[in-house]
Amino acid sequence: MYRITNDQRTKRSGQLIYEALAELIYDKPFSKISVSNIVEKAQVGRTTFYRCFDSIEDILRMRCDQVFDELLAYILNYRRQAGNSVDVGPHLKPLLRYFYLNSDIIELLLQANRMDILLGSFRARSKPLTAMAAQQLQLEENYAAYGVEMRLGVLVAILSNWVKTGKREAPDELADRLKGMIKKMITVDQLL
Repeated sequence: MYRITNDQRTKRSGQLIYEALAELIYDKPFSKISVSNIVEKAQVGRTTFYRCFDSIEDILRMRCDQVFDELLAYILNYRRQAGNSVDVGPHLKPLLRYFYLNSDIIELLLQANRMDILLGSFRARSKPLTAMAAQQLQLEENYAAYGVEMRLGVLVAILSNWVKTGKREAPDELADRLKGMIKKMITVDQLL
């Protein structure tokens, strides 16, 4: 768990600790990084670390949550600029555009082999989507949850593969190609 409040000092400490971890993760394996390494690099006290975080993984959780909040604001702004005429479904183009510019957390999670943290953050922050999906699709919430989980898993897989391969495709190009691929995919009904 992390405890980053709106207090400027706490925010600054959290940012310094994140930046220290971001530098260290390229120097040594994630499993070998210690709190001592981080506080030394961040030039903060050990008590400051534990005032903000319970564990090193919590640093990544904090940044994932921040990224997801920024992403939601980005997508809402995208919808406003499009005059809310965009479908309510997932917005692959703005999502890829956002991560084209803000892929640092995904790079760190890949380096740490902890993409589960991104999925967990997305899952926790997308709970309202399940109720919305249930209402739109006229399904019970427990069945709508399957659809939300599938989409989250696919999004995390797309993002991790795209970042792993150096984001060679432009965001809009990748979104268009993926949409084309999805149209050609076999449905569950066709398999049965």
